[in-house]
Amino acid sequence: MTAQSFERLLFEGKEYGMADEPLYFYLQKRKDIQFTRPTTACWRGYYGRWEIRDNKLFLVDLEAYLPGFTVVGIDYVFSKPGPIFADWFSRDIRIPLGELLEYVHMGYSSTYEKDMFLEFQNGVLINRTVVDNYEDYTKRKAEGRGRRGVFIEEEIEVKKTFWQRLLGK
Repeated sequence: MTAQSFERLLFEGKEYGMADEPLYFYLQKRKDIQFTRPTTACWRGYYGRWEIRDNKLFLVDLEAYLPGFTVVGIDYVFSKPGPIFADWFSRDIRIPLGELLEYVHMGYSSTYEKDMFLEFQNGVLINRTVVDNYEDYTKRKAEGRGRRGVFIEEEIEVKKTFWQRLLGK
């Protein structure tokens, strides 16, 4: 599986990339909706824009792809325009922060300096935790351990630059 493109989240005045897919848990209950992937970097078949307002998670925009690459929006899924309160969502959302330390060409498995975890219960934000990944990463690097067993500095630099361009940073 290819590394996946992030959905976007507006939180406390800043826009972040999410390494999670809150809409997935709603779509699991809707067997009548089947999206198709527009690229290998978007196996879920849609790009969502989310926002946290008054500690509540809302889906504010959706660009989804039906077979034949017909583009549909929020109203296709919910029969009304957004924003849609994500009351179905009771999990954590992972938000990668800082520099890309290790690129992994699969899902959301890449390692960043930090991860912010936002915990939701029925769409309401109930907790926030920030985890610093740098110490663990440097320890694995010093020991020669990693996802592939070897760290190749040039490869990490090239891929870090790629993600910075992609995310506009």
